[in-house]
Amino acid sequence: MEPELSGTWYVLEGEPGEHLVVEALGRRLSGVWTTRAGAERFLAFYPELGMRVSPLESRALKEAFLRALGMLKVEAVLVDYQPGAHQARLAQVEELLREVRRA
Repeated sequence: MEPELSGTWYVLEGEPGEHLVVEALGRRLSGVWTTRAGAERFLAFYPELGMRVSPLESRALKEAFLRALGMLKVEAVLVDYQPGAHQARLAQVEELLREVRRA
């Protein structure tokens, strides 16, 4: 797993089982941030989402998150994405799941 994804992940959650999912260019995507501040900065752009920032510190929590994304047909996550950025790093959900299981 890439070093910046080996630590705590921060994700956006709403009600239990509700995760941020967006569709872009025909793909279903979600987000993962490597700092709480980055996730909160993203959320400040979209307060109407009514979501909160949650840390995923353990391998088990990361695996559960990735499995939930898989059930939602999410293909990839944007890593540390901020609104207005012209590029963002994509990490495939299946690849991350394999890495988390190996860790």
